Amino acid sequence: MTLSSQNLRDRASSAFKLIHETKLVLDNLDIKINERTATVVPLVLASMDTAEAIYTLLINHPEEYWVAGLIMQRTQMEYVLRAAYFAKAASHKELMRFRKKGKMPNRGKRAIYIAQVAEDASQHLGWDKDKLLKTVLNHQHELSGVVHGGKEILGIYTMHDTWGDLTIEWDELIHHVDNIMVFVQLALAVTMYISPLDPETMDKVVRPIYEKAHAYFGDQRSIEA
Repeated sequence: MTLSSQNLRDRASSAFKLIHETKLVLDNLDIKINERTATVVPLVLASMDTAEAIYTLLINHPEEYWVAGLIMQRTQMEYVLRAAYFAKAASHKELMRFRKKGKMPNRGKRAIYIAQVAEDASQHLGWDKDKLLKTVLNHQHELSGVVHGGKEILGIYTMHDTWGDLTIEWDELIHHVDNIMVFVQLALAVTMYISPLDPETMDKVVRPIYEKAHAYFGDQRSIEA
């Protein structure tokens, strides 16, 4: 096991623990069941489960499965963005169409594009639109070829003399671990939006986990320094 491989495993282990603790916070947000929350919360939970699955692969078998982890990262991001969109931006008609048919709203003749989902969601939830769009588009650009089987996959699987040798500089994957955690925090923010808790109670519920997330990202800045 190389040093950089251990660094990756350690970072993924820290992130996995933080997700587990974040999921426990969701139970304390007192979210009531209705058509909208029954759409949003499953997407949030699926995004967190997907994140945990990615971290599990990176902790236990990065040499074999880091590519699969990147593919799942794109899915995790889309789950979060859909949850954010249906939390407020979607009309009741759009919400019910999705619940009944699983179809996203159309923009013109085509289903809404992921960047538009992010833009609409950010406007309605009061997020920094430009920052979110930049993050989403960077993720999409970086991951699309891997997700869809583009030339990136050909390059990855033929970069060494042995077929299927996926060895890389493992520290290069740490930023993916942290990008996944960014969307975990966004997913938490979505559930906070649909929670009926008053601001003071909300602060008591989420402050501890936000402080742990702040410490997590602060630890990474210390590593990079």
